Amino acid sequence: MMTSEELTGRLADLAEEFNVAGASAALWHDGEIARAGTGTVNVATGAPVLPGTLFAAGSVTKVFTASLAMTLVDEGLLALDAPVHTYLPDFRLTNSERSTAITVRMLLNHSSGLPGDYMPDLAPGEDVLERLMREIATLPITGIPGERWSYSNMGMGTLGRLIEVITGESYNTALRTRLLQPLGLNATTVAEELLLRSAAVGHTVDPATGNVSPVSRLRAWPENGPAGSRLWLDIDALINFGRMHLDGTTSDGRRFLSPWALHEMREPQFDDFWGCFPMYVNYGLGWALVREGDDPVLAHGGANLGMHSTLYVLPRQKAVLAVLTNSTTGFNLYSALCERLLKECFDVHSPAPTYPPEPAVEVDNEQFTGIYRSPNGEVSVDVRDGRLHLRLTPAPHLDTWDRLNGRTPGGSQSLPLTCVDSERRRFSLDLGSPGAFAAVQFYAPDADGRPTLVRVGTLYERAH
Repeated sequence: MMTSEELTGRLADLAEEFNVAGASAALWHDGEIARAGTGTVNVATGAPVLPGTLFAAGSVTKVFTASLAMTLVDEGLLALDAPVHTYLPDFRLTNSERSTAITVRMLLNHSSGLPGDYMPDLAPGEDVLERLMREIATLPITGIPGERWSYSNMGMGTLGRLIEVITGESYNTALRTRLLQPLGLNATTVAEELLLRSAAVGHTVDPATGNVSPVSRLRAWPENGPAGSRLWLDIDALINFGRMHLDGTTSDGRRFLSPWALHEMREPQFDDFWGCFPMYVNYGLGWALVREGDDPVLAHGGANLGMHSTLYVLPRQKAVLAVLTNSTTGFNLYSALCERLLKECFDVHSPAPTYPPEPAVEVDNEQFTGIYRSPNGEVSVDVRDGRLHLRLTPAPHLDTWDRLNGRTPGGSQSLPLTCVDSERRRFSLDLGSPGAFAAVQFYAPDADGRPTLVRVGTLYERAH
């Protein structure tokens, strides 16, 4: 078992290598724990990272929201395969027939077709999720619900609203009283409480100069709370939440989730998951899956303004690994640390996140050309110099996310595509730097054989 001293040394070295202002990490294995902290919570004050420092959980919150929903399933208050409109009668989007087909399970496994990164930035309030439902009613559903995975923050927002209706409490209250408090976690969704504790501030790192600066806004998007914009916690809280997912019990032995619920959350939901989520081989209910089968490895990463976090749970090996960081380069730190520790300690090898353009396969280029759209933006596919190219233009409302993370919005460019599997219409997208490629896949051909959907991170549908 690794010692706290060894883990601290590794964390400090990686924080220096990747220019991360502050970080906290812990590894729990069969009753023993190693903890580490390094750096500062805020470069403007120099205050140190402490064992109880709160960091933004980011999208790791989705596993909390999914777990809360599964407690309601255990209680018989919620059915996984019931349509969402059973609980939210007014739930409709612009393509209403698709809306009625969306089930609770589809919200949990990200196959609903609801928007991925729609961020209306509504004013805070107890009714913010109710107002969110009115906002997304003006948007389309991409693809046929239940057919394909497409990561959806709005799906989690809808699940949060559903939790409110069933419990009669706001999402924040339900999360606190039904999950955070029963598990004894040092965590909060209340902004004012951050003033009373050691709380990390997000930082942007200029890739050209290496300068580190605090973000201009501590928290954003209250309507995205169930998806990851409001929960803050310390490293022990993240570890103890992960420990609950080993066997479904709290630290004092009380049952929190049934064995059936744990199994459902770990069960792979998709037959074809290629290119959906780098480093993950499939998705369950709330959890991404690094490894399937009798010896599963569960995981979820998260990002917030200048923050990156991750959680791994190895049920068979009785281990939990968690990392919290407060810089835009934190993803590089936690990826390197977790990959090494998982391999060294548990013989877990992360799936390769690259999609090299080899071997190349000839296709009819004209079949794939066209404009594809979703609330995330627009994908344009055309032929240049005899080769397919793809341009992704994010929706204007996503500019705020880029600006708050210190990036310049816009600047999309047309990038070359290489087919690597003509039968399943899989392509490698050359990102323009050595060894950097992304997965692109086309789906659902029409009567003329032309695909009607393309996945570039999320799904986009052909414009008619």
